[in-house]
Amino acid sequence: MQKLLPAVFLLLIGFTVNAQRTAPPDPLRFIDTAVVYMDNQEYEKADEYYMTALEKIDLLSADFCFFFGKNSFYLGKYTQSIDWLNKYLELKGSRGQHSKETMALLDKAEEAFRNTNNTSTTSAETNSKFFYRNTIDCTEGEAITCPLCRGQDVIITLDKLGERLYRTCPYSTNGVLTCKEYNLLIQGLLKPKH
Repeated sequence: MQKLLPAVFLLLIGFTVNAQRTAPPDPLRFIDTAVVYMDNQEYEKADEYYMTALEKIDLLSADFCFFFGKNSFYLGKYTQSIDWLNKYLELKGSRGQHSKETMALLDKAEEAFRNTNNTSTTSAETNSKFFYRNTIDCTEGEAITCPLCRGQDVIITLDKLGERLYRTCPYSTNGVLTCKEYNLLIQGLLKPKH
């Protein structure tokens, strides 16, 4: 019996190691990696990881909205940055961990957007249909859970007193988006419905 126990133990360890090798990577690892690249000012590389995370995760956190918006700002994608930073504020309000930095970045992104549009009529930001390449592969007609309201069709925020505020998601219909709407959302081009 004593000789059998180590053999079973080794078999379990081997099974665990093989399971870890074949398990798909945790999508949060892509976000963590993107943040590291962003902190090292490798914004294009960070953008690749953010896009991979967008394809692999079902629900986006408010922190993802902040980091993706921040990285978009550093890439000069001001419209996209403004949209994602606003999404962070919609989810967290002014009391979120990154709210102060978000508001400061929003001011800079809005000013840069205005300056870009005033100084160059041929800029990539002005002609956004050529500028945005961030999309995911999906089938038109496919229902995709809205990453902002998490399929609930309601966004919950806290007011200054900590009371919950409920409002209808301005982007989804019953908590879902079409493929086209989802791609417009991640590009920062989807307009609120109300």
